[in-house]
Amino acid sequence: MLPDARIVVADGGLGLLAPDASGLHFKVGVCSRGEVNQIIPISDRDQIVAKLGTGPLVDALFDAIGTGASLIYAVRAVGDIAGAVGPVTATKAGTGNVTAAGAPLDAYDVIIEVLSSGSLNVATFRYSLDGGDTYSKEITVPAGGSYPIDGTGLTLSFTADNTNPGNSFLAGDRYAFKATAPKASVASVNGAIDAIMASNTPFEFIHVVGESDAAMWAAMDTRAKDAETSFRYIHFLMEARGPNAGESVDQWVTALQTAAQTFASTRVSVVAGRAEISDANTGRVVDRNVAGLYSGRIAAIKVSRSPGRVKDGPIPGVVALNPAGINEGHITMLDEARYVTFRQYQGLPGFFVTNGRMMADSTSDFRYVELRRTMDKACREVRLAALGFVQDEGTEAGLSDMEKRLSEPLDAMVGAGEIAAGRVVIPRDQQIIAGAKLRTKVRIVPIGIMRAIEVEIGFELPAATPAAAPTANPSAEGGVGNAH
Repeated sequence: MLPDARIVVADGGLGLLAPDASGLHFKVGVCSRGEVNQIIPISDRDQIVAKLGTGPLVDALFDAIGTGASLIYAVRAVGDIAGAVGPVTATKAGTGNVTAAGAPLDAYDVIIEVLSSGSLNVATFRYSLDGGDTYSKEITVPAGGSYPIDGTGLTLSFTADNTNPGNSFLAGDRYAFKATAPKASVASVNGAIDAIMASNTPFEFIHVVGESDAAMWAAMDTRAKDAETSFRYIHFLMEARGPNAGESVDQWVTALQTAAQTFASTRVSVVAGRAEISDANTGRVVDRNVAGLYSGRIAAIKVSRSPGRVKDGPIPGVVALNPAGINEGHITMLDEARYVTFRQYQGLPGFFVTNGRMMADSTSDFRYVELRRTMDKACREVRLAALGFVQDEGTEAGLSDMEKRLSEPLDAMVGAGEIAAGRVVIPRDQQIIAGAKLRTKVRIVPIGIMRAIEVEIGFELPAATPAAAPTANPSAEGGVGNAH
């Protein structure tokens, strides 16, 4: 090479950080439209139905966007556990009958109410899919007796009384049944997660939509641990089951406590909270797990913030807590069993997250989601900074530069109020000449959360007022300035 003056352009001097994955998450669940195991970005509620149709995944997406999520990645899983149509119960004077069948696309609480009397092609009815909160328009009973409820997978069958057709359906007759939503098995969910892990999309957590049990939670715990070995620092959000038919709220809470006793994980949250939710898609008021609403709140706040922060306001869309009869005692029991629940505060309107619980045991640092998220963000960003030094020279200058670069994401988190402090230390007494691993220590101080507050209030006596000093009067006899 001929002698010359050459310029070497250095990169990294601006201290720029990799794109932040905070709040970005996947939802895996069952729906009626879209390619299975395909990643579909959703950034606007107007995209949801067009791309995914109807079903539990669609419900969760609407809930999450309604509570603050701005970008969600949806993955349709195979609905290999079919929904079921329950038995029809009737309160009627008419001598006809109504039955229901089909493959439900979602969960429904169906009521059929006869509005005007008659037989087929004469009587009229209306139906509700949310237990009577909202109803369809008035409909004439079909001449053939079969009425598919659009967009649900359900078909009603009206059977007339052959002997006295006019008495078949009388005004005020009422039929009711429930339908359960289709679900994805562990194998189906794992197939969707395989597609997620094969992508390079940055994200923070995966919400598995649909009721699940401890076997599913354990499977997702395994996936989270596997992801950690591949430098993906994530957690899973799961949904506990609701009460079974005939199960009281006391029995349901006890059953969930028992299920929690067999499971612990620092990377899995399980939402037990249920509510009457005003569905932003259909306008119906429906009973479902609040995980979709909860995930939107998580996505909208910084990693160090508790999702139960009262200053952030109540969770929108919640009409009432379910199941009927749930009280503070039940919520406390579920919270202490490490489930995510919602609650009310006396004197405040609306409903709030009780605690952002993880299913970690009582001695873990990661009992709350804000601690899990804070650590995961630090891990993601410090690792990316450290990658720039792989195969670099281990000189004093190189080690000092590495300490500086690894501190930059921590400094940024301090500046954002996500951690209170952070430090990086590389011990200088390490022998790396023979290829030994360079050991580096990173320590962070999390933001403290005022989880419970005690205020002492009482009466007290007023502070004693000092006696006023005498005031000189220049005009008084013998006073200053008087001449004698």
